[in-house]
Amino acid sequence: MKAKNAFADDFESTLTLSNGKIKDLRIKAFEEFSKVGIPTNKDEFWKYSDPSVILNLDFEFNDTGSTDEDDYDVVLVNGKIVKSVNNCKTGTIADGLLEGYLDENILGYKENPFMNLNNAFAINGCYIILEPNTENEIRILNLITNEGRQQAVYPKFAIVAGKNSNSSIFEEIRIIGKGCNFVNSVMDFIIEDGAILEHTILDDFAEDTYHIANIWVKQGKDSNFISHNFSAGKRLARRDFNVELLETGANCELNGVYLVDGDNHIDHHTTIEHKKSNCTSNEHYKGILDGNSRGIFNGRIHVHPDAQKTDAIQNNQNLLLSDNAIIHTKPELEIYADDVKCTHGATVGQLDDKAMFYLRTRGINKKDARQLLMRAYVGEIIGKINNEKIRTEMMETVLERLPKGGE
Repeated sequence: MKAKNAFADDFESTLTLSNGKIKDLRIKAFEEFSKVGIPTNKDEFWKYSDPSVILNLDFEFNDTGSTDEDDYDVVLVNGKIVKSVNNCKTGTIADGLLEGYLDENILGYKENPFMNLNNAFAINGCYIILEPNTENEIRILNLITNEGRQQAVYPKFAIVAGKNSNSSIFEEIRIIGKGCNFVNSVMDFIIEDGAILEHTILDDFAEDTYHIANIWVKQGKDSNFISHNFSAGKRLARRDFNVELLETGANCELNGVYLVDGDNHIDHHTTIEHKKSNCTSNEHYKGILDGNSRGIFNGRIHVHPDAQKTDAIQNNQNLLLSDNAIIHTKPELEIYADDVKCTHGATVGQLDDKAMFYLRTRGINKKDARQLLMRAYVGEIIGKINNEKIRTEMMETVLERLPKGGE
């Protein structure tokens, strides 16, 4: 229970950094976290990923660090802003609440204990306001640095896309150093009526890292949220997407590629809440697993009674390069409306023997043939990125990080 005591001690030591409304919200958030604590795999929601392993580690809160990176508009180092764009309203989460740019619900109670824990440490973080009727292209670096300690960091973003804005956001999560990390990150999107927001995540592999990530999206009328998630396994990696289609005509697309090898672990849980009529969602995730790795995909589509004319598609495909790799995939549909069109599916397989044979008979060696087939496999997802610059960058990066597979 080292981590549990460390969370409490660190929270108490940081309370003096907040006052008034922010302090009260943080106290309430920590109280809610303390009621539940860190879940275990006895909880159905965590059946295949056991975060309780972190309880034996003595994590120390850290929000210090610096970087010389110039290629990004917004840079957080260990959850603290070190650089921000000049053409958008930005500041800490506390500033956003006090200045009226954010609603108190940003730090409100969540059923997810990790989100409550993140809210309890919402000392820094970053909010970004994308003004109505504007076009924006923003690059974010979410950097974790470690000088060799056991540290806990709590990056937090809140992004508001104003009415009829059109924005592209690229977020790179990079972890450097040789220490052990518990990264508990949260990103909140509020997408107002008619707004379009395309969000691309690049989350690379990191040793000795336990990363719990939550992304919450609330969408207004005729809004469009497009997500491209490229992630690699870690000692424990878990990313949850929760999308609420709150008004008529809202649309979301969730695309993802996850790569995991060695003894690493990756878990994706997605929930799309269709709450009003004539909303659409399209979800397509692909995984490549090698070595002794383990992957989990749990996708849930919930169609509420008022969500007539819903059109929802979900698909999860997995490629196993090793006999020892394991994938648990569970697509779910929960439908309470009768005029809907919903489909889901999941596949698990290996590289196509016939395609391999075809490439080998044309003089391509086994290693290169495998890489060509995997390139085509992930290329379907990468090709969905609308921003041409990011699409090219992701193609180069993902291809470099493909598991090598057996020779």
